[in-house]
Amino acid sequence: MQDRGSPRRAAGRLRSSDGSDPPREGPEPAVSGTWLEPFAWRHVALIASLATALLLAFASRNGYHRDELYFIEASRHLAWGYVDQPPGSIVMIGLSRTLLGDSLLALRVFPAFAFFATIVTTGLIAREMGGRRLAQVFAALTAVFTFFLAAGHIATTAAYDVLAWTIVSLLVLRILRTGRVRLWLWVGLAVGVALLFKETILLLVVALIIGLLSNGQSRVLWNRWVLVAALIAMAIWSPVILWQARHGWATVEMSGNLRSEHSGLQVSLGFPVVQLLLAGVWSASIWLAGLWALLRDPGFRAYRSFAFAYVVLFVAIGLFMGDRPYYLGPLYAVLLSAGAIVTAEVVAGRRRFFSARPPRRRRLIWRSPLAAVVFVVVCAVVALPLALPVLPPRLLARVPLQRVNDVLVEEVGWPELVTTVAHVYRSLPPAERRTTVILTDNYGQAGAIDRFGPAEGLPRAYSGHNSYWWWGPPSPALGTAIVVGFGSDAAPYLSRYFRSVTRAATVHNRYGVENQEQGCVVWLCRGQIRPWPQVWRQFRVYH
Repeated sequence: MQDRGSPRRAAGRLRSSDGSDPPREGPEPAVSGTWLEPFAWRHVALIASLATALLLAFASRNGYHRDELYFIEASRHLAWGYVDQPPGSIVMIGLSRTLLGDSLLALRVFPAFAFFATIVTTGLIAREMGGRRLAQVFAALTAVFTFFLAAGHIATTAAYDVLAWTIVSLLVLRILRTGRVRLWLWVGLAVGVALLFKETILLLVVALIIGLLSNGQSRVLWNRWVLVAALIAMAIWSPVILWQARHGWATVEMSGNLRSEHSGLQVSLGFPVVQLLLAGVWSASIWLAGLWALLRDPGFRAYRSFAFAYVVLFVAIGLFMGDRPYYLGPLYAVLLSAGAIVTAEVVAGRRRFFSARPPRRRRLIWRSPLAAVVFVVVCAVVALPLALPVLPPRLLARVPLQRVNDVLVEEVGWPELVTTVAHVYRSLPPAERRTTVILTDNYGQAGAIDRFGPAEGLPRAYSGHNSYWWWGPPSPALGTAIVVGFGSDAAPYLSRYFRSVTRAATVHNRYGVENQEQGCVVWLCRGQIRPWPQVWRQFRVYH
């Protein structure tokens, strides 16, 4: 450990007259010693705050996402697990509803805070890898205009999952830099909490283990602190495991169904293209330079395991989970941070992109703050309409953004769906309404009816989709059913359960946006053949 009066320490404190870092003699590895540059917390916090304010400004632009509507109802059925996820995100929804209310803005405050923490953590990752102030700021800026922004927009698992990956990455980087293996206890705690939100953190854990072994750093793993960390994570996760065991390993069944439905050569071939969009095509040179540096630059050798982990996950997810390309998204925090360090060195004239050697002649490359402003403007123009509901719904009907981010179009049309169902419900005689149930094809439709239906006088909705199935069977056991969805040719299928099946209405949103519910059919079914408890299992769908 160097003392406070050492030249290396002094160099970290000195600044030139324009506030920039002083030049050094020749190129220097990005990683050197155990001392870190000061954290540019004011700059990084300002970037994170402005980006979070942008998130909240557009939080109520359109409407709820189908997953949010499902989560709202799930927060009324708190449990240690659900068919499609652990309880963490549902608990956060419950907290926001209790503390802030049921508005859409209130629902999205906590994910926005998670996004804020992710951007700050990305700046800390750049610092941990040896980055100075410019590198830390650049890492935070580039991280804003990635998949992270879209993840922070809606109240689902994505925002918390991204934050968990970045925190675990930061902790492992610190272990590799300092050799303080006791920090594995904090890794175990972080992984355990992350497992309460989403199981994908296990992908990072396995990939990092492979990366550490491939990088000749197995000694970092062979100590008692790793074992204790694993026990901590398992202890935190154990209630979720017990819930799964008691419910027939529902998540495993659902994952298998999704894999069989959405895997294939076409999905795998499109996976690399989606990765460019997730990390940002506009900053591809930065994160690719970071990946190159982690693989080839001697100054980053201590952290090369993250590059190996990225390659392992890129191949594994692309081949077996290509329909979930965003599972790899959180790891770009490390690649962008490494690339930001390289970029800062290039800007200072100390190195070249994709090369650890110094430039042929000493020269300063455009260091004006205007460069950062131009970069942010370009990123905002390209990224914001893809990540946030910047475009009005009427324009969404003409711009096929759903091919890039279907979240935006799935926020449109829920009130119209509920109004259509309410119109069919009110057309029934009062006596028949008392024995009428509403059955939907998916949890988004059911969640919308449960959210907006009471104002229209509708009863609660039932669905066989994922955890909604566990909240059935419908009541009363016999009567009329208003069935939403199941396809335009669902009459023969529904005739197994009802003697009379009539097409009652079709759902259309007022903007003409093509989404999953546009053109959805509402069926009126009478003459129920068998009571719901006897047939309810046949409606169960996990996907």
